[in-house]
Amino acid sequence: MAEVVYMPKLSDTMTEGVVAAWTKNVGDAVKSGEVLAEIETDKATMEFESFYDGVLLHIGVETGKAAPVNSVLAIIGSAGEDISAILANAAAGAPSASTEAETPAPAPAAPAPTAPPVAASAPNPAPVAAPAPNPVVASAPAPAAAPAPRAVTPQSDREQVVPLSKIRRLTGAHMVMSLATSPHSFTVVEVDYANVDKTRSSIKESWKTSEGFSLTYLPFISRAVVDALVEFPHLNASIEGDNLIVHSYVDLGIAVDLDYAGLLVPVVRSADAKRLRAIARDIHDLATRARGRKLSPDEINGGTFTLSNNGSAGALIAMPIINQPQVAILSTDAIVRKPVVVAMPDGSESIAIHPMGHLSMSWDHRAFDGAYAGRFLSRVKHILETQDWSAEL
Repeated sequence: MAEVVYMPKLSDTMTEGVVAAWTKNVGDAVKSGEVLAEIETDKATMEFESFYDGVLLHIGVETGKAAPVNSVLAIIGSAGEDISAILANAAAGAPSASTEAETPAPAPAAPAPTAPPVAASAPNPAPVAAPAPNPVVASAPAPAAAPAPRAVTPQSDREQVVPLSKIRRLTGAHMVMSLATSPHSFTVVEVDYANVDKTRSSIKESWKTSEGFSLTYLPFISRAVVDALVEFPHLNASIEGDNLIVHSYVDLGIAVDLDYAGLLVPVVRSADAKRLRAIARDIHDLATRARGRKLSPDEINGGTFTLSNNGSAGALIAMPIINQPQVAILSTDAIVRKPVVVAMPDGSESIAIHPMGHLSMSWDHRAFDGAYAGRFLSRVKHILETQDWSAEL
């Protein structure tokens, strides 16, 4: 029996996908697990594998065309099989019961266990503000009208017309939505990484030999963030309607740049149960497979808190936009050597050269207030500057 392949939902925010390329033509044999097409989402272009063995009987979305999630992408069956009834049902907008029941959907992210806000366990958290009578988006002022675009002229040696990709257009739309949804606030702390460097410098050669990749600052920061989130749980939360959903686990999203063509945010699952080495391995594996378009949908969905590693691109301070429906996102900014005042063993002070960097956090003012955000970042700073990292490794 012919099987219908539907346009998959490859990210939390995906509503439609564009077929960037087909790897098979009608009449070609297809095996389960083979790449069938490349799908461009609002995040990136990803390889989409077939669920079935058979022959590609029908292509429902031409290359370069967009189609909504759950629309007919392709039909796979036996050579010469009559699929007219399936096509008629698809044209009517109602997939047949047999194919709908038998078509597996991409594996969803693990459901987020809901828990009531745990104000009693937080160290003096600010109370969650009472919800406004109307949703924030309804009460937000109307955006100013965009200026009319100037006429596009033919390319010349002085200008080049570069159409915005679907990723760029949808990313922009989601960022505008996030800004309209969450009252963004911004807090920054400066961190002295000399303590981290003491351990990192001593083992970086042996680490590279044993693990096969370099030990960067990011796993140290990730570990410190995870520990601090346990103490400040209202940052490890999502907003659903008028409720703050405080998660009892940490699924840590790590933003990965795809050669300037977009971002993916793969998720380190249960990061709160992992030590530094395990977190470093997960980050390296997920980032490598993200750049190779080898992630599965469940590896980029969900997440309870996100890190955006702008420091790897040299940014001194960056203000990231919250990854909805989370309530905070932290930018790990560039680490540079600079003079700082240090305490000497005899109690006096001196000037030394240390590796310094900013941690910059955007957060949702509906979930907590500035004191809570500031104390969380101060706790992350304290962990990085005082933890015995050699014991971790």
